[in-house]
Amino acid sequence: MNDHDFARHSRRLLWAWLSLLALMLLSLGSAYLRLGMGNAVAGLAIAAIKAGMVALIFMRLARAGATVRLVATGSLGCLALLMGLSGIDYLTRAVVPSPLQPPRQLPALIEERTGR
Repeated sequence: MNDHDFARHSRRLLWAWLSLLALMLLSLGSAYLRLGMGNAVAGLAIAAIKAGMVALIFMRLARAGATVRLVATGSLGCLALLMGLSGIDYLTRAVVPSPLQPPRQLPALIEERTGR
């Protein structure tokens, strides 16, 4: 790697690092806004952008071969399948409240002394 390639690669990594910092601050700032369900949507969107940047720049998936891209896509598909099945399982379970039981009083270990 010559000096020109090193400088270009360093600039690219610096811009990626600054972008990730900016997205982190954006995520932090959106957490303090009262957006209701929009907080979750904004957080997930920012996280997806950060994950995409890490995969493309630091894992070098943009320049990887077809096999590596296929494995990465298959891994994301498997993760999506597991998350989808977990969500379906959660949504289809019957909600049965447990019976309310009053707390039991344990016997005292040491007898209390009266004023005698």
